[in-house]
Amino acid sequence: MTGTALRMPALLVIGFLVAMVIAAILLAGADPASVAYGIIERALFTRAGLLEALLRAIPLTIMGLGIAIAFKARIFNIGMDGQLIAGSVLAVVAAPLLPGNIAGIVFFLALGFLGGAVWGGIAGVIKARFGGNEIIATIMLNYVAVQLLSWLVRGPLQEKMKIIPRSDAIDQALRLPVLFDGTRIHAGLIVAILAVAIVALVMLRGRFGYRLAVVGANDHAARYAGISPAWMAAAVLILSGALAGLAGAVEVAGLYGRLQEGFAPGFGIAAIAVALVARLNPLLVPVSAFGFSLLYSGLGALARNGVVPFPLINILEGAIILVFLAATVALRHGGGQTREAPESGARADG
Repeated sequence: MTGTALRMPALLVIGFLVAMVIAAILLAGADPASVAYGIIERALFTRAGLLEALLRAIPLTIMGLGIAIAFKARIFNIGMDGQLIAGSVLAVVAAPLLPGNIAGIVFFLALGFLGGAVWGGIAGVIKARFGGNEIIATIMLNYVAVQLLSWLVRGPLQEKMKIIPRSDAIDQALRLPVLFDGTRIHAGLIVAILAVAIVALVMLRGRFGYRLAVVGANDHAARYAGISPAWMAAAVLILSGALAGLAGAVEVAGLYGRLQEGFAPGFGIAAIAVALVARLNPLLVPVSAFGFSLLYSGLGALARNGVVPFPLINILEGAIILVFLAATVALRHGGGQTREAPESGARADG
């Protein structure tokens, strides 16, 4: 396992190079070196690229933590986009009732956390009470949340002029303060850091993290230890959804200041990639989130300049993930199998 972990940076580099080759093929003979150079130059060697990546990494980190929690228990939460929307909606709806001070900001974020928890909890109850498939439940709830947001910003929550499908802006006092003058980096960065610390403590040191590991490893062993896999699944979906809702509230309070359609496009799927590349380790999630954000920043700049089409961004992200996962599986079967077998045998004997 250690050898595999040490090869993780190499796997990411290989995934990036393969993605550049794919880009060259899709762009009908474009030079992959030129595409790669353009991405790296924009993402790593320009102030705008680094700041854009850091800004995008804030919600991706928070959501990636939620995915890490869920996947650790082998619960596949594919509904983080819907949970993000639910948290954002609840926070914005309640915003006029909140005090215009630091306590109001805390309540705003807490309401986002609560809204995401409720939306994730719906799938959790379906899973725990009725044995429903959480993948189907969370995907369907995504569609419901997207349509709910569309109706709200064209109906009850539409801005007073009734021209643009978006809500009125929340009170300026509820906005997250900017941390660095001349940038858009806001206090959501602090929220993300705190979330990493808390989730890492819970997953790596806490009793709940132990229960996650047991349920994820073996349902029968979990039941023998007095842990209900069904209700653990519900708890996991609630907590995972809560983190997605928190990320949505952070995006609204930190960047947009209002509800609008597509304010966090594709964050749920990107968060899955972030958590998988981090190998579900909460301490590595922010590193993975920043890496994917750098890729997005570089590709986005090329797309805006007409060098690559925008859909290619998602294609290349997917290519990197597939190469990474395929190489990880190959390394496990090639180098780590003999070391892992005794552990499996010991568990079986126990």
